[in-house]
Amino acid sequence: MITGIEIRNQQFKKSLFGYRRSAVEDFNQMVAQDFESLYSQNAVMKDRLQRLEADLARYKGMEDTMNNSIILAQQTAEGIRQNAQKEAELLLEDYKRGVAGMMQNYQEMLRHLNRISVELKSQLQSELDLIEKNTRRTEELQDFFYSRELKSILEGLEKIEEIPYVTEHK
Repeated sequence: MITGIEIRNQQFKKSLFGYRRSAVEDFNQMVAQDFESLYSQNAVMKDRLQRLEADLARYKGMEDTMNNSIILAQQTAEGIRQNAQKEAELLLEDYKRGVAGMMQNYQEMLRHLNRISVELKSQLQSELDLIEKNTRRTEELQDFFYSRELKSILEGLEKIEEIPYVTEHK
């Protein structure tokens, strides 16, 4: 690439009907200044472009890191959710087994209480039957002791005098 100094130092051949030297030099001066200005601007732009590309690369790296972090966070959250779901299912199963066990115990206690109740009813019925039987006997004995026949026998016994006691010897 040609520089501003090269443009300024450019020599033209002289000819008989050639260009005016001062016009060519003025033009060369103007082109050199414009070229130097554009060259400086180009250098500044290249430097700025490099900085922007470096920033872009850094931001892309940050974006990749953030995307990876988001993906990792989502995976972690999903893992936590799945673990919580499994733990909840296990707890529910434990509670179900516990409730089923308690229900079995309750049912067994009810069966045992029913057996005891039946036994107690049977014993109580036997006792009631025995009391009824004793009550009937007591009534029979009362009827016997308060009957007219016993009264007449007792009255007859009172009338009998004492019978001497005789012992027989063999």
